[in-house]
Amino acid sequence: MLAQKKFEASKESFIAKVNETYQPKTIVEPSNDELPRLAPHLARAKEAEKADLQPKALKDGSRFSSRISWCCTNADLKDSWSWGELRAWEPKEWDEIIHPPFKEFEKLTWQEVDSHSSDSGHKKHHSHDLADLCQEAQERWKALNFEQFDTIFRFRIGNVERVWGFILQAHFYIVWWDRRHNIYPTEPS
Repeated sequence: MLAQKKFEASKESFIAKVNETYQPKTIVEPSNDELPRLAPHLARAKEAEKADLQPKALKDGSRFSSRISWCCTNADLKDSWSWGELRAWEPKEWDEIIHPPFKEFEKLTWQEVDSHSSDSGHKKHHSHDLADLCQEAQERWKALNFEQFDTIFRFRIGNVERVWGFILQAHFYIVWWDRRHNIYPTEPS
């Protein structure tokens, strides 16, 4: 109770000290007429210096300037497809076919990977609408709770081999290993 009374007394004296004469001082920029005139090259340097002090975003929101990163944490390795292909890759497939290109992709930006094309001029690695895939793959995608990703990305690993997954920011999540191009079947040319 004594502490409360002491606080109330000090509060009143503090409030009495704070009045309009104790307002913080503001710095007023001099008008252009009062500033010394600088040589044009010095004026440009000063403007450039001011521009450098402006906050800038580290990333522009696009993944294309970022290096590729990837993982298998969301890989669908259970059971097999209706066409008899296991969803899980064999250790030898991983070691000899899948992993080596992804170690190389890590050295590249998404823009560099986007520029890869086949002999016929088609992009090797690109997105697809989920609706482009076979019905079984579309249903499996939903069963895996990946519905928030309505596009799926695929890396072409060989002539018919593909690695399918999704991209979140600049990170690729491997979901499926497609040995025979069955997830997105194409007509023979």
